[in-house]
Amino acid sequence: MRFSFLACLAAFCLAVPTGAQPQKPNIVVIFTDDHGFADLGVQGSVKDIQTPNIDALARDGVRFTRGYVTAPQCVPSRAGLLTGRYQQRFGVDDNLKGPLPLSEQTLAERLKDAGYTTGMAGKWHLDLTPAPGGGQRSSGQFMPHAQGFTEYWRGEMTNYVASHALDGTPFSDAPKTVNDKRFRITVQTEAALGFLERRGKETTKKPFFLYLAYYGPHVPLESPEPWFSKTPKEVPLERRQALATLAAIDEGVGKVREKLKALGQEKNTLIFFVSDNGAPLRKGAWDGSLNTPLVGEKGMLTDGGIRVPFVAAWPGTLPKNTVYEKAVSTLDVAATATALAGQKPDAALDGVNLMPYLTGKNKSEPHPNLYWRWRTQAAVLEGNWKLVRLGSESFLYDTTKPEGEKLNLAAKEPARVAALSAKLEAWSKMMRDPNLPSAAINPADQKFFDDHVLGAGAGKASVAGVAGGTQGWIARYSELALKDGALVLTPDALAKQAPFAVKQGLSLTGPLTLKFSLKGDPKGEGAISWRLDGQQSFAQTKFVLGKECTAELPETGKIVHLRLLLPKETPTAIESIELLGKNGKRVGFWDFRGAPAVHVER
Repeated sequence: MRFSFLACLAAFCLAVPTGAQPQKPNIVVIFTDDHGFADLGVQGSVKDIQTPNIDALARDGVRFTRGYVTAPQCVPSRAGLLTGRYQQRFGVDDNLKGPLPLSEQTLAERLKDAGYTTGMAGKWHLDLTPAPGGGQRSSGQFMPHAQGFTEYWRGEMTNYVASHALDGTPFSDAPKTVNDKRFRITVQTEAALGFLERRGKETTKKPFFLYLAYYGPHVPLESPEPWFSKTPKEVPLERRQALATLAAIDEGVGKVREKLKALGQEKNTLIFFVSDNGAPLRKGAWDGSLNTPLVGEKGMLTDGGIRVPFVAAWPGTLPKNTVYEKAVSTLDVAATATALAGQKPDAALDGVNLMPYLTGKNKSEPHPNLYWRWRTQAAVLEGNWKLVRLGSESFLYDTTKPEGEKLNLAAKEPARVAALSAKLEAWSKMMRDPNLPSAAINPADQKFFDDHVLGAGAGKASVAGVAGGTQGWIARYSELALKDGALVLTPDALAKQAPFAVKQGLSLTGPLTLKFSLKGDPKGEGAISWRLDGQQSFAQTKFVLGKECTAELPETGKIVHLRLLLPKETPTAIESIELLGKNGKRVGFWDFRGAPAVHVER
C-alpha cells in the first residue's frame, strides 16, 4: 500500500509541471464617453443619479477617488488607454492628431499574443484621418481589426462596421457595414453580450479581452425609453437625457455581469469601468452630465476634465467595497492586464501593474508623477500637488484640500512651482514633440480658464484677509492687494507676461467708455481688452498711463469680460474704475477708496 501510494503521488507530480501557472483572467474594460465625475451613485456628489449596477460593481471591488485619464478629449484619451503609453510619445496629442499609428502595440495585440480572444463594441474613433477638403473621415486601415481585435462591432449611432451579426453569425465578407436604428447604448450592449455568448460556446476555453466603449452620455442627446420617463421632471432636459442614457449604460453593465456569471466566469474576470474624460459643461455642448465638485470640464487639465469615474472589480481577488485614494491612471490598465496575462514587464508601458497596490502588498504611491499636455495646457501631479499651465502661466493646487483647484497657491509656493515645472519640462522633452505650450494661448483654452479657473477664484490666495474688498476684480501675472485706498497689482517677477486686472460676469451693452484713476505718477502705456458674449477672442485698445486715464470700447454688442493690462516694471495702484454707457450714463463703478460698488446689469 505504501509503495502504491508513493507511485501514484509520483505520477501526479509528473502530470503537473513544476511552476504551472494559474488560469489567466479575462479582462473587460468598459469605457464611457464624456461621463462626469459626479455621475455615479456611489460618488455621492449629486442626488439624482441612479446607477445601481455600477454601484454594485464598486462595492464588489475598488473605487478610485483619484482616477485619471491621459487627456481631456476622446481620441488621445483612448489612445493612452489602449496602448498604455502617453499618447504624446507617438503624436496623438489631440483629436486632430489621429489616427492611432499601426506601429503602436495595443492592449488587444498584447493580449492576443498571450492567447486571448479579443473583442470590442462601440466607439472606436482611433481611425480618423484628414479628409479631402478639410475635416476628418474614418479609414478602414486603422479600424479595430487592424489593431488586434478579432471580433468587433465598431460604431457610435446607427452605422456600424462589424465582424459578426448581433445573432452571432460571422460575416464572411467582414468588415461589413451594418445599419441599426435602435438606441445606440442598447445596440452596443447587445454586441458585447454576443461576444461573451460566443465565448461560452467555444470548446477550447481561452481567456478573453472585451473592450466595451459606450457612446454615452456624449451628445447627441436622446430621450430613450424606458429610462427617460423615470427621470425627475424638475431638472433640465439635458440632465434628464443624460440620466436616461446613463441608466441604459448601467443596465448594460448589469447584463454583462449577469452573462459572466452565467458563463461561470464572474470570479475569473477583472472589470475596469472608466470614463474617457470629464463632462462638457459649456453652453451648446453640455451633455447633461456633471463634474461636481471638481473644477473645470472636458477640454481642461483641471480635475473636471481628466479626473473621472474609475472602478475595478475582480470578485474573490480584489478586496470588496474598497476606496483607493492614491492617484491612478488609465495607463495602468494595460500594465495590469499584461502582467496578469503572464507577459514580462515592458519598459515601453508608462503605467504600473495595480494589483500589488490594490491587494495591499505595496502601500506606496503607484506613480511618483503623472503628466498631461493638451493643446496649450500642460500639467503634472505629484502626490497632493498639481501644477497646471495655461500657456506659460502657472497654477498650483493642493488637490486633497477642500478648496482644491479653487485656490491657486502659485504665488505662495514659488519653489514648488519651479520644481514641478522642471519635471514637466523634462517629461515633455521625451515626447515626439518636446515643446511645452508657450505664451500663445488657444482662445478656447483661454475661455475655459476664464469661465472656470479665474471666475472660480484663482488668485484669491494673494488677497486673503480682504475678501470682498476687491469687488470681484482679480489679477493675473501679479499679486493683488488692497493698500492705502487702492487696488495694487504687483507684477510677478517670474512671469514673462505683463500683469492685468480682470473683471468677469459683466453684461453691459456697448459702446462704453472706461475711466480709471491711478495713484502716484504712473508712466508708460497700458491697454484695455474685452470679450463679447458668445465670442472667444478679445478686442483691444491702448492708452497712455496718467493720473486719470480714459479708453474707448466701441463695441455695440454685450461685453461680458474686461481686462486692464498694465506695465510689468512697477506696481500699479488703482483708486477707482468707472464705466460709462450711452449719454455718459454710469453703468459700472468700483471705488477702492471705500465707496460702495455699483454694477448695472442689463
